[in-house]
Amino acid sequence: MAKLPKMNLFVDAFNSDTVYLSEEELGLYMRMIFYAWTHDAYLPKDKEIIYCLPKKPNDALVDKILKLFWTEDDKGFYQKRMLKEYQYAMEVSFKASESAKKRYANAEPTHSDPSATITKTRTNTITNKNIYIDQFNKFWELVNNKVSKGQASKNYQKLDKEWALQPKELAEAYNDYYNSIPEKKYAKQPAFWLSAEKYLDEKPKEYSKKEEDNYKLQSYVDMYRKGIRLPIWSKQDLDKLEALAKQTN
Repeated sequence: MAKLPKMNLFVDAFNSDTVYLSEEELGLYMRMIFYAWTHDAYLPKDKEIIYCLPKKPNDALVDKILKLFWTEDDKGFYQKRMLKEYQYAMEVSFKASESAKKRYANAEPTHSDPSATITKTRTNTITNKNIYIDQFNKFWELVNNKVSKGQASKNYQKLDKEWALQPKELAEAYNDYYNSIPEKKYAKQPAFWLSAEKYLDEKPKEYSKKEEDNYKLQSYVDMYRKGIRLPIWSKQDLDKLEALAKQTN
């Protein structure tokens, strides 16, 4: 399976960029995008491999689409918007993975007595659910866009505890996001904002630019240690991350 089995597609922008393409050209462009997404957001440097992508070979058509939408560097061919989206998706995926690991690491060990385990599990489930509901109600009082409360409540109960216990901060983050959308009909409802983990994008407002840069750099160092390499990183970036990773070991 690909590192990122799904990708965002901004339909309006895509349609406006490709409205003049024929069906054959559009199909080839889509195939190139899907291929690149499953290969670290890059088409290969070797054009002979790209020429094999169309079901019916058409080297001239491949060259035309490459010239229209793709940029070449020492790694191969990339599409600027997709490369940016790929990097963002990798960062979100990494944060979610690390969050899940922390959640499992903090979970209480099971007991040898089955009846005690069942009783404790039921008690903890009821208690945690009540806590989540109470925190969700505080969150719901503060959010601007009160739509689909039932689904929002379900998604809130799936949050990591560290986030669920911060209803005020979550509401402020959502309201900042909602207020930043010019046309409100395109804004995510609280339920989908929570399920998409958009709150992970938010940083405390009091962070300075330097603190934000340090935060992001540390995140990249952690990713580097885990063996994750973003395609946008240059050799100079990799050398710097390697040095920082060794310093903080």
